[in-house]
Formats: sequence, structure tokens, C-alpha cells
Amino acid sequence: MLWALANDVAQRIITFNKIEQRMSLSRRLRSLDLRAGAKALDFGCGTALFAPTIAGCGLRYYGYDIDARLIAYARRLYKSATFVSTRDELAQHAPFDLIVANCCFHHISDDALARELPPLRDLLAERGVFLMIDLLLDPEGRSFLCRQFDRLERGSHVRRESHYRRLVESLFAVRVSDVERSHVLSFKGSPIYNDLVVMECRRRDN
Repeated sequence: MLWALANDVAQRIITFNKIEQRMSLSRRLRSLDLRAGAKALDFGCGTALFAPTIAGCGLRYYGYDIDARLIAYARRLYKSATFVSTRDELAQHAPFDLIVANCCFHHISDDALARELPPLRDLLAERGVFLMIDLLLDPEGRSFLCRQFDRLERGSHVRRESHYRRLVESLFAVRVSDVERSHVLSFKGSPIYNDLVVMECRRRDN
């Protein structure tokens, strides 16, 4: 539990609680015009930093992470939400009207994603939306400050937009693909930032 607390506090302090990302996610979710009470899965939720944002859009929040320590911590923070850490538990709550994979794929290898994406597709309702948000591999010329922050923030599998798209399109139809800039400390103009790719997808059944 202490490790989960340290993880949560560090993320909130380093990014000023991701205010800019919360606002962007809220705008995008509201634009989807999902019905009130629709079931939303936060895949790879960690300590569930975005649970209030998703629930605040009128959706029923479900968080999933394979790290049971993070899930136990999130349950104590957000008592009205549902959290699970196994695939069997997750399947019991399916199908989901919305699945959000928010900055978790850059921690997962191509081979592991190839195994994860089919069951993830199967959890999505027939007319549901899959929203993938993740860090983009940066072009050359990153500032010194950005390079130092990258050492803290980035996983081992940050990809180019075309690479993410190739992986996702194997099982989902990409309807919208955007690139957003998210500034550390959540104020525009900060010299430390991440570029994020956002793909709004629908289920593709082969």
C-alpha cells in the first residue's frame, strides 16, 4: 500500500495532477454522446487518476489493472467505483460501452499487445467506443528539460503514430486520430511536455 501511495502522490506532484489531460479527456468523452450510465472501462488504470474525470461525464466507472496493489489503493480512494485485477473478474462486468486505454500501451511490448487486444475487443459492446491515448515517439531535437523528464515518464515501448495505428487496426476500425500536446505541470507553454496520439475506434469483428 505504501508503494501505491508513493506512486500516486509522485504522479500528482510531477504533473500537477494532470489537469490539462483531465480537461481534454472530459471534452472528448462528452463529444462521444454516450448515454448516461454507460459502462466505461479504464484499462490499465493504475491508481485511477482519471476515475473522477470519467465518472464526472455521467459514466459508470470500472478500473482494471494487473497490479493488485494499485487496485487495492484505488478502491480505498474511490469507493463508488468498481475495480478488478483479473481477466475473469473483468469479463463478469462486460460488455463495456467505452474502453479507455490511457497512456498504458507504451509499457507493453508488441507481442504482449497482440495477446491483449483480442480479449479487449471482445469486452467492447457492439456499438461501443475504444479510445486509445498514448505517448508519441518524439522527433529529434527534444529540449534538455524534456529529455530529463522522459527518463522519469516514459516506458520502454513508446511508438510512432503509424506504429500504434498498425497495432490497433488489427482489431479496431480507427474513426478519428489526433495528436495533442500535454504540458507537464498542466500549464500551456511549459517547456516540458508530451505529445499524445488519440485514436477513437470502433469494434471490428473478423
